Formats: sequence, C-alpha cells, structure tokens
Amino acid sequence: MSHKKIHESEYGDSPFNFNVVKHDDTLCVDLTYPPWTDADNKNDQCRYVWVDQEAVRASDGVRLHYDYNRDGFVVEQPKPWMELIDGCYHSREEWIEVGFFESWRFEVDHDEQMADANARKT
Repeated sequence: MSHKKIHESEYGDSPFNFNVVKHDDTLCVDLTYPPWTDADNKNDQCRYVWVDQEAVRASDGVRLHYDYNRDGFVVEQPKPWMELIDGCYHSREEWIEVGFFESWRFEVDHDEQMADANARKT
C-alpha cells in the first residue's frame, strides 16, 4: 500500500483550501470548508474540483461541487459555444448539471445495522 501527501490545506480563508493525497491507485481531493456559493467566495478559494484525463481517448471531463441546499454533490459537464468579440470568435463554455448525488444516501441507523449483522450470522 502506498500513501503520498501531495498538498496539505491552508485552513481559514486561504485560496489553498484543499488536501490532495495519492493512495494506491486513487487520487483523493478534499476541499476544506469551501464557500457555499460563488457569491460567498471572497478569497478565490477552491469551490470546484475538475476531473479530466490526458490520454489517447478524448474526454471533456467533469466538474464537481457540493450543493449545501440539496445536501449532495453536483456533477457538471461543459457545454461549449462561440462568442463573437470585435470580429473574432472566442470559445466559451457553460457548465451544465448532469448528475446529483445525495450525501449520506446509504446511511443506516445503528440498530438496523446491528440487526442486519445478527441476521447474517445465522
């Protein structure tokens, strides 16, 4: 088993509010106290995690953030579009929600867990 710390969060209002660790074949990213909304983001803190790959197989990647009002993670993908500015076209993108994953979805009451464990023993 390998475990390597890549970056340790600078807590508080720092724009470096994230931990990054490589654990075996998994890159683990934790945002530490990210702003709830873009409007709340006063110090350019990380609020989103963009996941993509560099490989022969092309990918447009996804962006993740936590929706505190719905209590879960939002997955977004970029929708590209062109904008004409001073006679030149500029590529732009708009992030569109493509998935929502509720937190604590598989949370089970302690008594229910114990009953399930006892039922498996027999």
